[in-house]
Order: sequence, then C-alpha cells, then structure tokens
Amino acid sequence: MRILWIRADNFKCYNNIRVPTQGILPEGLIFVEGENSTGKSSLFDAIFYAFFYDPTTTKELGTKDDLIRRGYSETDVEVAFELDNKCYIVRRKHSKKTSVEAYLIGINAKDAMKGNKSDEIKISEGVSEVEDKITELLNINKEKALNTLIVRQGSVQALAEAKGADLRNIIYELFQLDYYRDKALENIKEKKGDFEDKKRKHAIQRTTENILTEISEKKESIDSSKEKITRINETIETLQIKASGFPDIKEINEIKSKTDRMETLENIIKTKEASISEAGEAFSLKVPINIQDINSKKTEIEKEIKENKKKQEVIQKEIEKVEEERLVIDAELENLRKRRTSLETIADSDEEPKCDVCEQEIEEAKFTELLESVKRSIPALQKGRIKKDDLIKKNKFEIDEFDKLILNLNRDTLRLDQLSKNVEEIKVFTTDKEKLSSEITDSLKGFKVKSLEEMAKKYDLDNFSELFENVKKLDDDIQRTTIERTHSKESVEKDQNTIERLNKEIEKNKEKEEKIAEIDLEIALLGAVQDHVEKFIAEEIISNRMLANIQHATRGYIYRFTRGRYSELYLEPTRTKTLNMSIKDDELGFVKSQTLLSGGDKAAIGLGLRIGVSELLKRIRPLKTSPYQPPKMDILVLDEPLGSLDDARRSKVIEGLVAEERFSQIFLITHTNIRKRYKAPMITIQTSAAGSVASFYTAPSEIEEEAEETEEAEE
Repeated sequence: MRILWIRADNFKCYNNIRVPTQGILPEGLIFVEGENSTGKSSLFDAIFYAFFYDPTTTKELGTKDDLIRRGYSETDVEVAFELDNKCYIVRRKHSKKTSVEAYLIGINAKDAMKGNKSDEIKISEGVSEVEDKITELLNINKEKALNTLIVRQGSVQALAEAKGADLRNIIYELFQLDYYRDKALENIKEKKGDFEDKKRKHAIQRTTENILTEISEKKESIDSSKEKITRINETIETLQIKASGFPDIKEINEIKSKTDRMETLENIIKTKEASISEAGEAFSLKVPINIQDINSKKTEIEKEIKENKKKQEVIQKEIEKVEEERLVIDAELENLRKRRTSLETIADSDEEPKCDVCEQEIEEAKFTELLESVKRSIPALQKGRIKKDDLIKKNKFEIDEFDKLILNLNRDTLRLDQLSKNVEEIKVFTTDKEKLSSEITDSLKGFKVKSLEEMAKKYDLDNFSELFENVKKLDDDIQRTTIERTHSKESVEKDQNTIERLNKEIEKNKEKEEKIAEIDLEIALLGAVQDHVEKFIAEEIISNRMLANIQHATRGYIYRFTRGRYSELYLEPTRTKTLNMSIKDDELGFVKSQTLLSGGDKAAIGLGLRIGVSELLKRIRPLKTSPYQPPKMDILVLDEPLGSLDDARRSKVIEGLVAEERFSQIFLITHTNIRKRYKAPMITIQTSAAGSVASFYTAPSEIEEEAEETEEAEE
C-alpha cells in the first residue's frame, strides 16, 4: 500500500491543503518537519479520519466538532492510495449539523500515479459500508491499523521505560490480546448462556416428591370411592327389593297422569257449568241452555242495536238542522250589531241623519225609531240562539245515552258468543272425561281392581295418592343413588387417569434431570475452558510465542539503532504475571537490566522495539491455527521519536529508516532540522494567519546542499 496524496479542507488546524500540491508522495522515508503545535500530527490524523473515522466508535480523534477548524461549519478530507496496482480515493466529510459521510472511489491508476484523478467509480458509500470495504481491502481493522500505522509521540519512551505489569499491559494493548481474550470469553459466555437457556427449558416445574405425594392422595381417594360404590350398590339392591313389592313406576305414572288429567277436566267442566248458569240467568234462558235459544237471544239484541242506531240517526239529523238555523241567527245577529254600530256613529256626528242602508237623509224621529228597532232586535235574536244551543245540547245527550245503550248491547252479544262457545266446549270436555274414565278403568283391570281406592288398599295404603308417593319416592331414591354411584365411578376413573399422567410426569422429570445433569456438565466444562483461556493467553501466547516473536522482530532494529552495541532483547514473564526486560550488551559482553540503560540507550532500544512491534503486527497471527492474511497497510508514521537521541544514535536511526524496505512509506515527524544530511523528501508544516500550511519537497540536489552549507557558513 502507498499513500499518493492527502487533501484536507477545514480539518483541525488546516484550511485548504493538498500534499503534494502536484504529483504524488514517493515511497520510502519522508521527513515531516515543523515547530511544535504547527499541525504535524494532525496531518496524519486526517489520514486516519479518512480511512476509519466513526463518531460512535472512534474515540482517538475526538468528537465531530473537534475535527472542524474553528470558525468553520464543515470539514472534508480525501486520501488517494495505491494498492495491488489499483488506485482508490477514500473520502470522508461532515458538518456540525450533519452526520459523517464516507465514500470509497476507484480511479484510473495511470492518471493517479501522476497525481490526477479520473474515471471515478463509486465502490461503496456510508460509514459502515466503507469501513467494511477498507477492512476487506487492507486485511486490517481500524484498531489494529492505529497501532500499526502510527507510533505516537511518547509511546517509544513509554515502551522503553515500562516495567513489570506496565510493560505487560502495553504489549497486551498493542497486540490486542485483551480483545482476543475477551472475544474468546465472550464466546464462552454466549455458550454458557445457550446452555442456561436449555437448562431453563428443561426446568422441572414440580418435584418428583410432590408428584408422589399427590399420587398417594389419589390412591387414597380411589380406595375411598370404591368403598362408597360398594355401599351404594347395597343401598340400590335394598331399594330395588322394596320397589319390587309395588307396581312398576311406569304404570303408576301412566295412571297418575290420567287421574291428573281427569281432575283437570272435572275442574274445567265445573267452571264452564258455573259460567253457563250465570249467563243463562242473566239472559233469562231456560235450563238446559241450547244453542238455538242463545242465537235467538242474540238476534233480539242485534235487532235492538239496529233500532237504537236508527234513533241516533234521526236525532243527529235534527242536530244538524238546528245547527244550520243557529248559523243563520249568528249571521243576522252579526249584521244587526254592525248596523247598530253604524247608526250610533251617525247619531254621534254633527251631520244630518241618514239611512245606513240607502244613505238618504231621513227625519230625526224616524232615524231614532230605526236605531231603537235595531237595538230591540239584537236581544230577541240572542234569546233565539240560546234556545237553539239548548236544543243541540239536549239532542247530543240523547245520542250519548244511545251510545252507552248500544255498547252494553254489544257486550251482551259477546257474552252470548262466549256462552255459545262454552256450551259447545262442555260437550267436548264431557266426552273426553268419559273416554279418560274408560281408559283408567281399563288400566285398573291389569291390577284386578275396579277403582283407585281398591288399588291402594291392595297395598295396605289409604288412597292412590299415597301409593303413588311411595312408588315415586322409591324410584327417586334408586335414581339418585345410581347417579351417585356413576359419579363415584367417574371419580375413580379420573383419579386413575391423573395417576397415569403423574407417572408420565415423573418419567419426564427423570429425563429432565438427566438432561440437566448433561447441561451442568457442559457448563462446568465451559468454566474449565474459561480458566484455560485465561492461562493460555498468559502462558502460550505471551510466554511461549509472542515474546519470542517480539525479540526476533526487534533484534535487527535495535542493532542498527544502537550502532551494533546491543543485539539481543529479552522479555521474560514472571510468576506474578509481569514482564522483565533486559538486553545483551555486545560491547561489554553481558546482559544488562533495563534499569542500567542510559536515556539514549532506552530511546534507541524503545524505538527499535516499537518499530519491530509494528512490523510484527502486520504479519502476526493470534493463534497457530488462525488463517494468515497479511495486512496490506504497510506504512509507518513515527511521531517525534528522535528527541532524546544524541547525534550519533539519531544518524544511525535515520540511516536504518532510509534502508528499511519492510514498510512502503515511513513518515518521520520531527522538529529537529536534520534533513540537510540526507537525500530524503520532506513535508514542512508552518503556521499562517489562514491556518497551517503543508508543503512537500523532493530530495535536494548537491547544488542545493552546497547552497545551504554556504548559507550556514555565512551565518
């Protein structure tokens, strides 16, 4: 993998930069120089932002707002890179009000290697989709990439000076051993959870002891019910023997039903006879009453009704005639009143008297006589009207009386209809009674008796009702006890079914207990596996594999960075789960403890150890059985690793980095002006009013070096 260029707009301290302005970044060592707080580390934060930033999971860079340059509302970063002869751009942007957007774009490789982008093809879009695709392309996740890509400022010194548990924790963090351990423990916990779920599914709802107690109770209930059935059978047998001395219940019920019907018919006939007698007396009919007499009486009443209705009609016509005469009087009376008013008005005026009809002047005496005549006529007419009203009232009263009379006559016809019906029905009921009496007599012949009383005496009883009650009570007792016996048998069957079900439940409990025992064994085995995982991470990975790999990977770097004085690094685990670090001093010929190293030795050894760890992280497998997929992100960012080194060691470190071929690009961040001694490209970071400025320079020619040396001599 190789970074081609970096573009950042309003990212942290940068306003608008593209590194390099034209072309692409070379392979090998690239110096990144600048004073403190100019933004050297922020340039590489932009790389990490473009590739991996997710505000919900990436905490190393800070919050979204922390990444936007002060005074601006959004940021936009893109990084072009080459991988397996293909070129891509990964771009990420966001604002204070919008979420993070991410894009992975394929570009033309030929143009990209010249610093240009063309033929853009969107490969994926969205934070999670882009992260998944980047991880797939580079064979590395963002957590491991951070540890592999960037050796942050101070981490070299911390690694070199760390002791005991601190040293162990740093190595754990770099290699994410806690991650693998936690993943393994998480899987174990998940498996335990699955088994616990299975155990809950097989949980025993009722203990076998409780079930056996219930079975015992059911058996006692069965025994009690069987004893009860025996007693009931004895009772039924006794009742049946007693009942055998009486007539059969069906025969008795049949006779009782007929006698009850006979009694009902007698009551109906008696009631009908009383009603007929009362009605015959009311209408003066001779006994026995026959239908012809009733019809004759009904005809007389209907004739009387017609005659009264005719009288009503005559009176009604008289009323209508009188009402017409009254209307005439009312009209004449109204005219006289109007004339009187008119004449009185003329009399009260100063004009000459006039006739109110012809309007001719008349003598005053004649006018006065006319007025008095009109006044006298009005009372006479009023008296005539009152007489007419009295006559109408009298006639209406007579009509009302006729209505009452006709209503009573209609009621009499209805009573006669009912009387006729009763006379007809009593014949039918009498016939039914005679037939029923014959049936009862025939039934009694089967018992060789002639009457119900004789039948009762045959069984030493006073009457038939007493006989019926005895037979009925015996039959009811037999039926009741038979039902009780049926219920007891059902209870026995129910209890037996319950016992069968409970026995099956006991069998299921046994199966569950066996299954739970198997599950508990699995859970116990998982607990042992959990302990083994903890021990395996500590002993197998750390003691037996990882430390040996670290020692081997760092040997060459330490040898070069210490000018050949130190060669072998030793990391030894202790029983207290810590690490001791020592190193072989080839010059003095013995192994030095970490505490005997000088500050410069620690810095050089720490840098060699850290670079070796980064190189090892690219190719390490957590376990021997893990599939090997080498990460393709083989760039390295060294953030201020040279500060505590003297000139000689610094030179050796840089010479080693220049010659390093296991990383495609190494970005060496430093504020020490050492570039003049080496033919290496450089990115310079300077501050300005518009924000930090990043400038890229290729390796200087010999003329440039001489000019710089002359300038230094003059100074």
